[in-house]
Amino acid sequence: MTSSAFKRPRKWRLAWMIRRAIPVPFGWHTRYMVMGYCRHTFLVACAILVIALSIDLTFFLAKLLAVVPPSHTSSTFFLLVRFCILRGTDFLAELLPLICFFGVFWTEIAHTTSRERLTVWLSGRTPNQCLLPALLFGLIVGVSQLVLNYYVRPLAVMTMAEDRLGTYGERFDPRPLPYPQWFAAGDDIVQAMVEPGEPASLRDVKIYCMNPSLSLQTFFRANVAKPISRGKWRLIDGYRWSSPQDASQSNLAAFDVKPPAMEARTPFAEETIDLELSPIWLNTYRVNARYLTHDVFSALGKEHFSPDSEYRTWGQVRWSLPMFCVALSLLATSLSLMLIARGTGFLQLAIIAGAGYFANTLMKLLILLGEHGYVKVAVAGWLMPLITLAVCPLMTLLRRKLPINLRQIPEK
Repeated sequence: MTSSAFKRPRKWRLAWMIRRAIPVPFGWHTRYMVMGYCRHTFLVACAILVIALSIDLTFFLAKLLAVVPPSHTSSTFFLLVRFCILRGTDFLAELLPLICFFGVFWTEIAHTTSRERLTVWLSGRTPNQCLLPALLFGLIVGVSQLVLNYYVRPLAVMTMAEDRLGTYGERFDPRPLPYPQWFAAGDDIVQAMVEPGEPASLRDVKIYCMNPSLSLQTFFRANVAKPISRGKWRLIDGYRWSSPQDASQSNLAAFDVKPPAMEARTPFAEETIDLELSPIWLNTYRVNARYLTHDVFSALGKEHFSPDSEYRTWGQVRWSLPMFCVALSLLATSLSLMLIARGTGFLQLAIIAGAGYFANTLMKLLILLGEHGYVKVAVAGWLMPLITLAVCPLMTLLRRKLPINLRQIPEK
């Protein structure tokens, strides 16, 4: 009888240990928390988008209304609604990681102040199991971020550019510019007017070919330049000038041939040269890489052009931002479990909010550095998400070692 009396508690202890170790992805608490995250994230998104659109309309309302013909003033309201939807999509894709963080943070505050967290912990759920809803919610937001960056946001921005709405209507206007542009093509420099098309061509072309020491080696001037194949361009109706220093070092010097003077020109009807300019990139060179539609972005992946640091960076960031959304969701929950599990205070709330904003700012800073070629594209895209994900499990280990005055607020 004594042995049978001790069997049942052992079984219960084993079941209790298993329950604390195994996550419950479809349990009542998980579903309840995910719905809370969604609700509060939606409210945060609405508030931020209203503020952002109000500021944006303050600067561009006059230019936006100028697009409406005088005979169609009745369509002004629909134009504003259309612009707000398109511009709001752009803002949402840009701010979604931060919105996700504060949506989860708001839910955790409500969970603490309502004493629901205490009830959940008394039921035997561990802090690690409480991270599961944040993980699932982060995956949902991450998939949304991926869809926004790949399809929805580029489509919205290109629509505004084609209709000349807002700031994108000015920056990304697809019509050719009436003045020449400067391009870097590897070690060469090109000045020309771009003629968009399939493929794009150049007009009134000046090409400055540099040697490895970045001194002028050859100069080309042509009326038209057309692409032939990858890295090959045909110059039509122009002339070529070679540097006297370069000519003196060529094979002509072996025969004591006098190098051409600076005024000497060699005219040509057609000439083929190597030039690191992509005609696909020329059609969209005014558009930032983050706004390129998926078909153009994929086509540029097969091209060779320079500088390409912005494009290569966003080739990584488009995939790393969804992971960053997951990381920020887990960060908000981990910090909340560590600092406001039993009560809320201004210091604790400020630390959590500041940590989320700091992580988001560092992510944008790394992206900016990667776009300008100051850091490797892999570092720009993946460093911050990986660091944030690595920090989250440490929060659980540090939770019990925090001073009592920082870990909880005494009951009044």
